[in-house]
Amino acid sequence: MRPEDYANKNLKEAIANAGRSEEEIHDMRVNLRKYYVVSSSLSKLYYDRECLYLAKRVLKKLGIIRDFDVIGCYPIDREKEVRYVLDKIRLLSNCYLPKLYGSRLAVYERVYSIYEGIRKEEFHGFRKKVRNSYYLLESVGEELSQRLKEISRELGEMRDKAIKSTCNFSANIPYDENIVLEVKAIIREAIMKSEFEHLKARFK
Repeated sequence: MRPEDYANKNLKEAIANAGRSEEEIHDMRVNLRKYYVVSSSLSKLYYDRECLYLAKRVLKKLGIIRDFDVIGCYPIDREKEVRYVLDKIRLLSNCYLPKLYGSRLAVYERVYSIYEGIRKEEFHGFRKKVRNSYYLLESVGEELSQRLKEISRELGEMRDKAIKSTCNFSANIPYDENIVLEVKAIIREAIMKSEFEHLKARFK
């Protein structure tokens, strides 16, 4: 699969989503985030500022709705927020990516960049790097992305549990340093399986 095809597939599913139930909001958010992460990584090949900005705005609203559905710490006008999302997401129908030469290389370079920055850090930053690595490797059809998916889900459950008990969205959450080592090992193996010799040479 080409990364741009992956991004477009997820954008299409996000736009087609009815987006009202908890499950639909969750699925729309995941699809749109996959589109955003991959599109951002391909921005040096194809950059549409308005599309990325709009996708980010919609993702922020989806995050607010999702946190209300799952954690429920603060009241919101859910129907108002959902209407906003459904209104704005239709505008993304003009944001599909064209076929891009060099898209796989751009994705692997971004994955390597994430790899270099992975360390034992505050929980939310580490979780974001794991999630983005999972999306990017999935976009090129790398099977190792599924283990990152599992780790990302585990970290997400840790986050929800911790916030639900404290309603503190900025609190740092403790996690095992061995997860950091495992994630780095997975990403390294994925890059070593790629066709890009100059990236593989960086590990030698």
